Amino acid sequence: MRFSITTICLLLLISVTAVAQQADSDDPFKRDPFFTKPIDELFGLDKEKEEEEDTEKERREDFDDVVRRLSTTGIDLGGGLEAGPYYSNALYSQYPNLPTIHYNRVNGLFLGIRKERMQWHRYGNFLDIPQIDVHGLIGWGTASKRWEYAIGLERMFGTSKRLLIGAEYHNASGTEDYHRVGLTETSLTAFFAGYDYLDYHKMEGFGIYGVYRTHRWMETAFAYSRDTFSSLEQTTGYTMFGKSGTYRPNPPIDQLADEIDLDIYGFTLSLNPRKVLITNRFTAAGTITAELADNSASDEEFRYNKYHSEFQLFYNFEPGSVLRWKLQAGGITGSAPDFKDFYLGGIGTLRGSPYKFFKGNQILASNIEVQFGRPSNRAGEWIRDYNLHLLLFLDSGWARENPEMADSGGPLKGFREFSFSDLQHDAGIGLGTGAVRAELAWPLRTFGSTPVFWIRLNPTF
Repeated sequence: MRFSITTICLLLLISVTAVAQQADSDDPFKRDPFFTKPIDELFGLDKEKEEEEDTEKERREDFDDVVRRLSTTGIDLGGGLEAGPYYSNALYSQYPNLPTIHYNRVNGLFLGIRKERMQWHRYGNFLDIPQIDVHGLIGWGTASKRWEYAIGLERMFGTSKRLLIGAEYHNASGTEDYHRVGLTETSLTAFFAGYDYLDYHKMEGFGIYGVYRTHRWMETAFAYSRDTFSSLEQTTGYTMFGKSGTYRPNPPIDQLADEIDLDIYGFTLSLNPRKVLITNRFTAAGTITAELADNSASDEEFRYNKYHSEFQLFYNFEPGSVLRWKLQAGGITGSAPDFKDFYLGGIGTLRGSPYKFFKGNQILASNIEVQFGRPSNRAGEWIRDYNLHLLLFLDSGWARENPEMADSGGPLKGFREFSFSDLQHDAGIGLGTGAVRAELAWPLRTFGSTPVFWIRLNPTF
């Protein structure tokens, strides 16, 4: 068995998050995470404005809302502490995406301050120009001994504030693994137990982006970035309760290069990105993303186009019982660097398989979960997530390196050769709440019959 965090960390989080469920919002795009408020609010530099706009009751309600989100959607996925890539547009992570305060094996303890990009909950007034906002980051890694920073500018357009255009320059760390496990979650597991599940790289460059949304159901975006990506080495082995030997080496961005220049054009279309209920018992969401780097400005050896789609479904098929399903498909044409490839296995994907065991330029993946818990009497709630519920799940996935994709003009080439018999299946059982849960996963085809044990601080999705 493998343990992903200590019991002490578990008890600390349970004591903070065992409260009621998240309140509904008229506009699901508007959310004000606890650690991404404007800097003048964080440090009390605008007292008069604060006294005019925020009563004591409203501040208490804001804090209560953050705690409710932590209790039902985990420490990352609900956007309670930071919006980050989990409560922002899908192209957020085309730029540096690590939390303001984090801990990992390449930076050690990182301490910073930030004003978020791509957020709909605030409307700035920089230099007394309406709807213009400055955003950025500055912070220091205690083990890497390196400053990281970003500076950018955004403007909202239109009376309904549906269009946002921005730009930024950055020199900071990022990861491609943010959907595998929560960024704050892995900071806790690394610091307390020595399990850092993400792989990291440095990115220095600039970009521009535009994001458009409707009131509730759609968000689409374009982003351009020109970056130099660099490999990062492990700089610390410290862990409070675990063993330093549990840290994996941070891999290079590619076996052939430790520094790569990429010009990336990103496009995304998200339908129901905040998972607003379509009916009282059903909702669904989908995202299609294209990352285009096959151009003359990218390094000649690493020109590629990467396509990814994801569909999620949630169905309350009887009181207290919820079916959750996530389906992913992806393809890469051209020659992508290793850190841009698709990986399956381990936490967040195939939970009974070795970490990142399956690699390729094509993937199909499915995660099906059925939750059984105490029904909720509140409208829009299906299970009282802050009480215990039982979880059954089946993870399925397929990944392969298809040589034909290097010369193909389309990402679907070769999928016709896929067979359901090619899928790796892992099945398991779990017990927990929305904030904390324990899972046991068994591989059904390979890797023997020994189960893998996980303690999670976020739902899988």
